[in-house]
Order: sequence, then structure tokens, then C-alpha cells
Amino acid sequence: MSHFVFIISLLTVCAIISFSSGQQRSVNITDDALLEISSRLYALDVNGAYDQLELNLQSRTSSGNRVDKAPLPLFKNGIPKNVFSRPTYEKMLSLFDNYLASVNETEQVTPQEKAEEAAFFDAVFATEVIKATHKFLVAQRLAESNVERFKEQLRNIWFGLYQRAPGKQGSSGFEHVFLGEFKNGISGLHSWVRFVTEEAKGDINYLGYTRTMSIGKGAVGLIEMPMKFLGVYKPHSTLMIGSSPELEIALYSICFLTRPDSLCPIKGNATSGISTRYQIQTFVSKFQGRRFLGSAFPTF
Repeated sequence: MSHFVFIISLLTVCAIISFSSGQQRSVNITDDALLEISSRLYALDVNGAYDQLELNLQSRTSSGNRVDKAPLPLFKNGIPKNVFSRPTYEKMLSLFDNYLASVNETEQVTPQEKAEEAAFFDAVFATEVIKATHKFLVAQRLAESNVERFKEQLRNIWFGLYQRAPGKQGSSGFEHVFLGEFKNGISGLHSWVRFVTEEAKGDINYLGYTRTMSIGKGAVGLIEMPMKFLGVYKPHSTLMIGSSPELEIALYSICFLTRPDSLCPIKGNATSGISTRYQIQTFVSKFQGRRFLGSAFPTF
């Protein structure tokens, strides 16, 4: 093999490793580009449940207030079974019993759990939301055009295990963002799907809201609130309301890759005279030379 061919091959391998590890590339992506792609993804989110959810907001409260100012559940009609039968929801729900909540316990991922992760991503990657996300990231040189390599890139970012507690490889981006973890209290849990399922079981107590915002779909698109999960108090949490699993994966992945450890501008569906702009905060967790999604959540 010539030196030239060897160097080209080595560069190709390095590029694949860089993409799959979620490493940030040296690109200049404008806020306008992020606002445009996020608004387009909202428009493509046909699996969203925005108009199919009715909320009991009840009384307003403040961050840090432990008094329960909302005696009724947040989700008036409980679990939306017709929504949860859709492929991406159904496949995501199968992952909810795969994790140990404490970051002080090492996760042991079984072959069945890996198969469930793969089935969830297969369903997500069949949506127009993820197809548009892939096209955008390829154009920005943040993903490869090969779909399977892009899927592996996101799988590593979301399902790769890392440490939050010394010596315990017990956390992943998916578990933190969608399910929540216990580390000196509640950490993560930014999924309305998780919230409504746990609320229906009596394991989450909604205490009232501090702020809400419309993103052009449904009466409430974002909510900020304190809550209790399994009796443990969390003074401040934010959720997207009604967004599909694929939209949340898409927006959080884009922000992780374009605005790591910082605020990422997002725009919902355009509505006359109403701003639908908000931001997503991401945090990177580094482990064994690789970068994983430490956290991602909406802020407004």
C-alpha cells in the first residue's frame, strides 16, 4: 500500500471515530440555521400529541416551594393510549424498565435490552423528523451520509454508558434525559412521556407550575415546575409537552453536536404575533476519551 493510500485510509477511520463518539467539529453554525431547522422539525412532527393532551395546570408556585399547590394530576386524562400505541412511543416505553435509577450502581446491558434499543432507533429513524435531522447534520459536516453510521453515532451519544459516580458505569444520556436518575436527589427526567406514566402509577406528584409557554402546537408546549418523584423533591424541572420521542431525540442531538455545554436556540411552529423561541441547554459528559450526552433540557 502506498503512503498516500495509507494516509487517506487513516483519515477516514479517524473521521468515523470522531463522528461516532459525538466529538464536536470545527464548524460555524449560525443561530438562524438552528432556528430554521428546529422550526422545520416541529412542522414535521406528525407523531406529536400536542392537541391530544389536556393539562390541569391549577395553581402557580415557585421554584423551591415544597407546598403542593396542585391536588389534581397534571395530565387530566392520564395515559394517552392511542398515542402510546404509535411505533416510536411503543418502542421507547419498552426501554423504561431497563435501567437502575441510582448512578451508584453499574448498569448491565443484556442482549434483550440491546435489541430493544435497536428497535427503538429503527422506529425513530423511519420518521421524517430524523431523516431531516440527518440531512441537516450531514450538510453541517457533523454526521456521515451513511445512515447506519449516523445511527451508530447517535446510539453512542444516547446509549453509551459512562460514570457519574466513581467506579460505577451507571449512566447514559437516554436514562438521564428521559427517565431520570438519583444522585443527591432527582437528576434529569425531562420527558412528558415518563412523567405521565409515573404520574398514572402515583409515583410522581405534580406540585404546580412556575411558567408555561406555547410553541405553536397545543395550549402548552413547555412547562417549568417543581415535583416529587418517589417521594424525592426536585425544585426545578422543565418538560416539552406533547413532542414525539423522535423530535426530542432530534433537537437534543442537534444541540449536543452544535452547541455543547451551552444554550442552543430553538423555534417552534410560527404563530401570528407570538414568539415560539426558546433554548435547549446541553451538557457533555466525558468518559474514557469519548463524549456522551450528560444532559439536555428546554429552558425559557
